[in-house]
Order: sequence, then C-alpha cells, then structure tokens
Amino acid sequence: MSQTEYQIKPGNITSNSEETSSISKVSYEIENANNNGLKTGKIKKQINNLKRDNKFPKNLEYVDSFTDPNTGTTTTAFKNKDTGKVTLGMTGTNVHLEAMGNVLEHPFNHSNQDEKDMKEMLKDFGADANIGLGAVTDKDPHFKDTQDFIKDIKKEYEIDTITGHSLGGRDAVILGVSNDIKNIVVYNPAPLSIKDFRIIALNNMTYSAIGDIEIKEMLKNYNGHIVRFVSDKDELDGFVSQFMYDTAGEKIVLKNGEGHDMGAFLKKYAQAKILAELRKVKGYEDANNKSFKSVKDITKSKLGKVEELRVNWLQANGGALSSSQQKLLESVSALIIAEGLSQLVKEESDQLEKMYDNMKDKFQENWKNSQEAGNKIGTKLSHDGVLTALRNGDAYESKFETDPEIKIEQKLKELNDINSDCHNYVSKIKDSVNAIVGNDQLLASQIAGVI
Repeated sequence: MSQTEYQIKPGNITSNSEETSSISKVSYEIENANNNGLKTGKIKKQINNLKRDNKFPKNLEYVDSFTDPNTGTTTTAFKNKDTGKVTLGMTGTNVHLEAMGNVLEHPFNHSNQDEKDMKEMLKDFGADANIGLGAVTDKDPHFKDTQDFIKDIKKEYEIDTITGHSLGGRDAVILGVSNDIKNIVVYNPAPLSIKDFRIIALNNMTYSAIGDIEIKEMLKNYNGHIVRFVSDKDELDGFVSQFMYDTAGEKIVLKNGEGHDMGAFLKKYAQAKILAELRKVKGYEDANNKSFKSVKDITKSKLGKVEELRVNWLQANGGALSSSQQKLLESVSALIIAEGLSQLVKEESDQLEKMYDNMKDKFQENWKNSQEAGNKIGTKLSHDGVLTALRNGDAYESKFETDPEIKIEQKLKELNDINSDCHNYVSKIKDSVNAIVGNDQLLASQIAGVI
C-alpha cells in the first residue's frame, strides 16, 4: 500500500453500529476516496480492513459507488450479507475547510488534491443554494447519471433501503421515492424546497410550480416508509423551520444536544433511539418471517406423516387404497394446508393490528406537529388563520389523521374477514374428516397421530 493512497476514516463507526447511519457516515469517506482516484478493489479492501478491526459492521459488503463529476453527488452501495439486499448511501455537503484555506492562502503553491477538494465542496454548496430556488424532481439533469448508476445496481440486486445526510438526505428521498425503494432513512436532511426563497428567482417560478406538482404526485403514489432523524440542535433544521418548506416522511427529533454533523448519530444515545425506531417496522417483518418459517416447518412435517400413512396403507392393501382411505388422505392434506394458511393469516393480522395501533398514534402526533410548525411560522396569525394556511398548503386534519385512521380500520376489517373465512373453511374440512372416520374406528385411530 503506497503512502499516497487515501485512507478511509471510519470516525466513530463500530462493528455494532446501525447500518443506515454507518453507510451515511462512510459514504463521505468513499466520496473522498473516489476523488483521490481509488478504484473499487482498493475501496473494498479498506472496508474489509475496517471490518477486521471492528470499525465497520461485518455484515455490510461494499459493492460499488459513483461520484458524479458534474454535481459532486456520490452514491454508495452496500449489500447486507444476511439478507442479500442492498442499501444505497447519498452524500451531502462534503466540507473541506482545510483544503480551501490552503488554496486561498497559497494560490500559486498548493497541492492538486487541495484544489480538487475545494472544487468538489463548491459543487456541493451550489447544490445547497439551489434548494431554495426551485423544486428538484427525479427527472432533473442533476440526477441523470446517478439514476443510471442506481438502475445498474438494480439489475443485480434488490435495493430495499436508501439513506443519506443533509443534502444527501433530500436526494435520498427524491431518488428513493422515484425508484420505489421501500425504506428511506435520512439524517438531518435538507428540505425538498424552501418556497419563501423563490422570490429570488422569479423566472424559475413556473418551473418550480410544475416541480411541486410532480413531487406531490410522486409522494402520493409512494407506499414505502420515510423516516427523518433530526438532532435537536441541528442548525439546518432550525434555520429552515422559520420558512415555508416542503419535506416528506416522519420526523423523529433526537434530544441529543447535537448539531448538523453526521457523526452525532453514531453516538450511543442516538444509536439506541435509531435502532428502536427502525425495529418497529423491521420487527413486524421479522415476526412474519419467523411465523412463516414455523408454520411451513409444521405443515411440511404433518404432510410427511400423511405420505407415510399412504405408503403404509398401500403396502397393507397390496398396492391399492380403498375409497374411504383415498378420500380421507385428500381431506386431511387439505385440512393441514388450510390450518397452516389460517395460522399465518391470524398471526399476520395480529402483527398488523399492533403496527396499526402504533401508526394511529403517529398520525395524531404528525397533525399536532404540523399545527405547532404552522404556529411557529405564522406567529402573527390567529389559530384559524394558521389552519387556513395549512389547508392552502395541502395540510389538513383529515389528511394527516382522520383519513389514515379510516383506512386502517377498513384494512383491519378486511383482515378480520379473511381470518373468519379461513376459520370457516377449516371447520368445513374438519366436518368432512369427522364424517369419514365417524363410522370407522380403525381409520380414526390411524389418522389420530397425523392431525
């Protein structure tokens, strides 16, 4: 390894760090590595060395990355070896103050790398400034090459999560929604746009209005989960909250006394909060997977016993089954499968009901937070005036709280109806089995060990 090779710095990442925050953090370093000319193999080797030294999660495998030379945006891809699925990481503003200082202090005697780092930082600052001047959509030229990179990753892997910090958080929301990535987890994200700033760019107003409509429609059709983790002292969030701005997803404020830096989310308190929140949805998925495996194993075992009984009867009867035996085997097999399906439906219904109960509370909290944000921005408005302003911005109680609760109740009713149908079907098959063995004690005793 040459002395000039860039060394990826893990910061406060450990082998036990949560995945999305680890990827958001290390993506900045991979961007630096790309800008310093490191190839994929070199980056992968350094990541593996970090894992060996317990400075990066061992289940995350570096796949690839792309740094757009025009915009400075970097997208990284890591595969979870346990699931085989990929998480994408988006970088935000990569600050190189030391490099800028060297260039400004020694305009004719600085390193090429300092000049390159300063140029990359200025690209990020330019992207930051554009947040307030118009709505950026997934079709913006800013994302063209990055979208191509994501498409290439999707050809070989299933992408189930995208994450990012600051400007990268905003980009992760736009690209995650447009690519239908089911989990979007961002840290101290920039807003999608700041409407109050558009007066600066009057010639861009029509374009911005069209962009607003496109983003609104895109978010409306998105069925995944967006969560925004924000430090309570985040300077960007404090600044943006003074204005009318667009964002998406559930905002979770961590009372960690930290500012904008991504490293704050790798600290012990923040990690505990992040893991607890992300496990709510993941816990539902894990519980369903566990139930499916358990029911599958039990069903397979019972069907195996039915097959053993069929073979024994064939041997005892000289290669043929009686009509009662044939009918009983078919009915018992159907019963075993139906009971397995019924158990799966019941357990999934129970899990969904728990998750929906939690979501109801969140819907109420989201509407409360929207009113508080409206009161903060519209300090000179009455309560009714704030509600009117929120409605004009397409934010109203029925959308945030009432309508989702109605949909949840409808969904739970549908699940209960399906559960009831399964239960009735199982009862009918049991009646059929009982009718067959009711007058044949020998058959009843032989089948007793199977069902």
